[in-house]
Amino acid sequence: MKVDYLIIGQGLAGSTLAIELLRRGRSVLVVDRQDGTGSTRIAAGLITPLTGRGMNPAWRQQYYLPKAVAFYHGLEKESGRKFYHHMPVVRVFASEKEREKWRGKTDEQHQWAHELDELDGPFQYQYGGIEMPDGAWLDTLAFLHVVQDKLMDTGSWREAAFAEEDVSFVDGQVEWQDVVADKIILCQGAYGLNGVDGYKGWFSYMHHRSAKGEILNVWIDGLDDARRYHCQGWLAPRGGGMWKAGSNYDWKHMDAIPTDAGKSDVLAKLNTWLELGPDKDVPIEVIDHEAGIRPIIRNSRPVVGFHPEIPQVGFFNGLGSKGSLMAPAVAEHFAAYLCGESELDEELGLPQ
Repeated sequence: MKVDYLIIGQGLAGSTLAIELLRRGRSVLVVDRQDGTGSTRIAAGLITPLTGRGMNPAWRQQYYLPKAVAFYHGLEKESGRKFYHHMPVVRVFASEKEREKWRGKTDEQHQWAHELDELDGPFQYQYGGIEMPDGAWLDTLAFLHVVQDKLMDTGSWREAAFAEEDVSFVDGQVEWQDVVADKIILCQGAYGLNGVDGYKGWFSYMHHRSAKGEILNVWIDGLDDARRYHCQGWLAPRGGGMWKAGSNYDWKHMDAIPTDAGKSDVLAKLNTWLELGPDKDVPIEVIDHEAGIRPIIRNSRPVVGFHPEIPQVGFFNGLGSKGSLMAPAVAEHFAAYLCGESELDEELGLPQ
């Protein structure tokens, strides 16, 4: 089998890159191990215009968000399936200091949110909050299935384990199993970074600060599900009283195993700003519990490029917690570079 690009990993990076290359008339084969622990499969897919303690927009958000919306809606139209959902986001202020910090923000922040006078529900809302109308969430599992179906229709998808030692380089091309490709692009997320699952591969020299995160699937009775809510942690509705709740950051344990400590951490954060529980205003029941590892590299920005010593080996990684926002635009740029349409953006290139 001969293809232009062999893509390893069908998470957000591999999926968006494959679509962009196919749209340019290139042939691809996407290989995924389908082990169910990839961060995209577990992620809540949140797009939150202002995040963190500083309540700041993501890097290049003004440019990346319209690209993401257009990409997802375009793929929805092609497939006839819905997976990108616009939903306003409420951030509840945890203190008077946080409220005053917001009021001191510039127009750059205020274009993404407005202050709310009141909020109905079991919230500790004495300090107020803001609403972000441009919030959204990507149903990551549905998105991955849409992309997988599209790839399978053209014979461009394969379930298989991958190891670097199975690859040969012959006459400037890449050979793996029965596949010959011009280039191989690793889109393996945290698994493809040094120190995760004992991985030692072509990019094991890459410094990263990946973090484990744990997410709960909970049932909550009677909470308004027209919005998503953030403060310490977050609650994202999934319909029928089901919510995703998260999340924590564990910088030490690089595995996808849910823990009692992680579950307790998420619930404790929620209880700092919500009256949840059997003896509180709104009952909550934990239905399921998942964990994954966010691939975080250099200032939480994505990285694309080629191995400094093996020119046939490419890399697309580091999407982190903002992957749903950033992946489409970064994939479009990387595909354009691969197809000779542009120079590589230096701010996205591999660290020197």
